Amino acid sequence: MMSNKQLLLIVCLISLPPLVQAAEKTPASELKVLGLSLIEADITSVRSHLWDIGGYLQAKSSVKQHNYDKFFPWSTMRDSYYILFRYNHAGKITSVKQLYRPSSIEQNNRRTVIKTRDIALPIIQKLGPPTQVQTKGWGGTLSYRAYTWQDDKVTITIDREGGEKLGNIFVQYTVHIHDPYEVVNKKADDQNA
Repeated sequence: MMSNKQLLLIVCLISLPPLVQAAEKTPASELKVLGLSLIEADITSVRSHLWDIGGYLQAKSSVKQHNYDKFFPWSTMRDSYYILFRYNHAGKITSVKQLYRPSSIEQNNRRTVIKTRDIALPIIQKLGPPTQVQTKGWGGTLSYRAYTWQDDKVTITIDREGGEKLGNIFVQYTVHIHDPYEVVNKKADDQNA
């Protein structure tokens, strides 16, 4: 006899479009964010790349910071409130968060509230099925699905703020191979040279 979770998984897999089911499994670490490789990019390449693309306004509070950058899309990616990059002291990316607006996906004219599935489908087409799908909701609130892709270098999570159906959707890319507390000691490097 099948449990409810097994039955739900079978229904979800059947309801996915054939293109999604046929997608080859690509490691999460190979997914590019705004054309940037999460493994190779650093603070300098992120800032110059987004400047070259155009359409992003950097938050004044993050201009002189070396541990984070916050960009507000104003002509491209208008479906998002902001994109937040976090770096370690060495300047390597440790995480990226994209927070979506609640009611539209860019170039989509519908007026209904977006779902986590809407954001997950393009990623499923690139990376294959998620490593984990969770049904969330607590305290009698409505439930929704959260998606996670993970490999040994990167974790990608699609979820809602506050863990409730009415929270805004975000995509969080976390890079595991870059230690968030790594420090580059310039004095020691200068003495060794």
